[in-house]
Amino acid sequence: MAIHPRPVLPNKNTLYLARSGGGKSQAMKQNPQLPKSGGRVILWDKSHDHKAHHYDNKKAFTKAIKLGLKSGKGFRIAFSGGVDIADFEWFCSVVWVSLDGNRLTYVIAEELSEVCASVGKASPFAARLLNQGRKYGMIFHGTSQKPQEISKTYYDQCPFKWIGPQIGANIKKFAKEIGGKDDDIKALDDLEFLVWDGRQAVKKALKYKK
Repeated sequence: MAIHPRPVLPNKNTLYLARSGGGKSQAMKQNPQLPKSGGRVILWDKSHDHKAHHYDNKKAFTKAIKLGLKSGKGFRIAFSGGVDIADFEWFCSVVWVSLDGNRLTYVIAEELSEVCASVGKASPFAARLLNQGRKYGMIFHGTSQKPQEISKTYYDQCPFKWIGPQIGANIKKFAKEIGGKDDDIKALDDLEFLVWDGRQAVKKALKYKK
């Protein structure tokens, strides 16, 4: 299980929420809070959106994680063989036993709506990661193009939110959350985000990068 709890560690978990094509993965890649090199990064990335060593096979993935941890060096290891909630639960269980409060571990999960059974509490291992992972050095970054379909656990445990272009009821939902106006959300184009830190929202315009 996770080791060396450090309750003083801050919560830097982040959600990226935008319609399809809005630039969620680009926002994540360009967020300076994520290490470009040298960090311990574990990814749920079945579409290969991120640079990493990708594994479709569970045994190969867990072996790569063990070797990465043993090396004491940074790594970027992704599981790309997941298809359902059960696979994501397994992925979260592997992440959980990899956590060490003495070393930051960045966890990236693409398209959370595909691995949420309901808008209530997240599935057990995912909930454990979000609720307890912080004090074991986990910093979570997740995306969704359907924010209305993801579990409230992600909203509750991710104080930082990059809010991109939205459609339908999501416009009003996020305008209310950041204390802004519907027009603030409606005016966003692809690759434009309102970055919310729990206190204020700052508009950020990105340029596409490979």
